[in-house]
This record gives sequence, C-alpha cells and structure tokens, in this order.
Amino acid sequence: MGQQSLIIVLLSSLLLSISVMGMMGMWNWSAETTASLFEREQALNVSRSGVNKAVSVLRKKKTWRDGYTNLRVAGGVVNVRIRDIGLDTVEIISVGTINGVNHQSNVEAKLSSIFPNVESALAVFGDSVEFHNDGKSFDIDGRDYMLDGSTLGPYPPVHGMGVQSGKIAEDIKTNLDPKVVPNINGAGGTPSVGPFGATNLAALQKFYKDRATTIIPPGSYSYNGIFGTLDNPEIVSVPGDLIWNGTISGAGILVVDGMLKMSGNISWTGIILSMSGDVTIELGGSGNPHILGTVWVGNNSTSGVTNVEINGNPSIRYSYIALATILGNLGLLDVEIIKYYE
Repeated sequence: MGQQSLIIVLLSSLLLSISVMGMMGMWNWSAETTASLFEREQALNVSRSGVNKAVSVLRKKKTWRDGYTNLRVAGGVVNVRIRDIGLDTVEIISVGTINGVNHQSNVEAKLSSIFPNVESALAVFGDSVEFHNDGKSFDIDGRDYMLDGSTLGPYPPVHGMGVQSGKIAEDIKTNLDPKVVPNINGAGGTPSVGPFGATNLAALQKFYKDRATTIIPPGSYSYNGIFGTLDNPEIVSVPGDLIWNGTISGAGILVVDGMLKMSGNISWTGIILSMSGDVTIELGGSGNPHILGTVWVGNNSTSGVTNVEINGNPSIRYSYIALATILGNLGLLDVEIIKYYE
C-alpha cells in the first residue's frame, strides 16, 4: 500500500511539472507575441509619422522632393521618398523601422493651391478689352521660367495673354501691331493670345485682401522699397489706385482695388491682381518693370472697360515654381490625400 501511495505521488508530481512547464512555455510564447505586436504597431506609427512630416513640408513647399533618410522618430527611424506620378500629384513612400521591424505606408497626394488654374502670364478679364502698346520691346511670355527669370522651366506653357472669349482673342490678334507679334509668346505660338476658363475674380480679390499682411494707402509713390522676399512673401493690399515709380522689389501677392501703373525699375515675383469698375494697367513708361509669375486685371462692371497699356521695356513672364513657392510660403497650399495603403 505504501508503494502504491509513493507511485501516485510521483505521477502527480510529474503531471504537475509537465503542466507548469507547459504554462511557462505558453507564457513565453505569449510574451514574445505581445512584444512582436508592439514593435509592429510602433513601426506602423513611425511610418505614419514620416507621412505626416512629408505632408507638412509639402503644404509649405510644393516642389519639395528631398524626403528623409534615417530620421529618428518615436524611438525608431523613418525613410521617406517622394516621387512625381502626374502633374501636381506625388507618391509618398514612408518606411518606419524599430528594432528591426519594418512597416511601409504608401500615399498618393494631390498638391493644390488656393488659386484657380493659371492659364496665362497676363489674364485680362472683361467683355470689353482694349490693348495699347507704344513700346516695341516689351515681353509677355507664357512659357514656364525658373526663378532666375531667364531660364526656361520644365512645366507646360500657358498663353502669353489670356482673355474671356475666343472672339476677344481674335480681335486683339487682328489689331496687334505686326512688329510686336513676336513679343507675346506662349502656348499656341505667337502671338499667344487665347481664352481662359471661368474664374471668379472678385472672390479671388476678396480672398487675398482678407489675408493682407501690408496695406498701402492709394496714391503715387516714388521711392526705393522692398515688399517681401521669396522666403518671406507678403500680401500687399491697396484700397484704390496705385502708381509706383522708383526702385521697388517685392515677392508675394499685390492686390490693387483700382488702376495700377508701374513705371519705375520695379521687380515683382508672384501674383499681381488689379480690379475696379474701369481698370487700367500700365506697364513701362520711363522704367522697366519686370514681373515673374502672373498678372490678373479686370473690371467688376458689365459696362466697364479693361485697358492694358504697354510702354517701354516691361516684361511679364509666367513661372510655375515662383507661384508654387510664393503660395507655399504664404501657407496657401493644400495637400489632398487621394489614396492611402499600408
């Protein structure tokens, strides 16, 4: 009987040991699984952080494609690559790594600005448009230019001069002085004059005025001055007519509620918008104003006349990168996520 009791005790001990060992094994497996899940979750978070950082930069700089290499984030590292997959559309590939565990996020994003499609270097709004030129050396160019204003860029050309209808475009072409036909370049050859799509110029004017960083009283000014740079552009609003002489440079958006005359040695990078009941934009005269970006001029009256007068040697040259840089540094770019997959 004593031997049987001993055997029973030994068997019970053996079964208990096997049970305990099994439980310990399950515990170790469970702990390893938990750690693995945690690392995979962390790698996912690191990867998403890379996407968020890339989107943040693209909202300020539309042309940024540098990405990140071994950027430390939340205890791991992230590598981000950005590639163009279409006009204003990019793919963001972000790979997060933590303790040797990787996770990749792919995002397709549309880069858009709070600005309508730019279809011409000089856009003239209104049903009644008058174009006059006394100078023979002006330059209205819808080809894409780099920031130096002299090197052609990679983006498609727009019209040199845009108007609201095909009829207005043909009237301007018919009445152009043959000597200045080569001065208006861009899409469709010379003279590059063509219609553009519907745009609410009044809404655009109000949008920029409401965000003005500098307000200049209406009037005539002859001085030397600087209004913004590419890195720190300004939105300059003038609630009336503006006549600028002297040596003035600026970068950003110039919004004029009336007539605009630039006759000094003026350079502006970005957007110029001038609008009123009857509006005149006069470039040239005794100076050589140079604009890199786009100019919008029009009237807010059905009976008004939009006058464009070109004298001297002014230039208006379209630049995609100038517009993208200005809008980005003003915080007026948007990044729309089209696809997100992991």
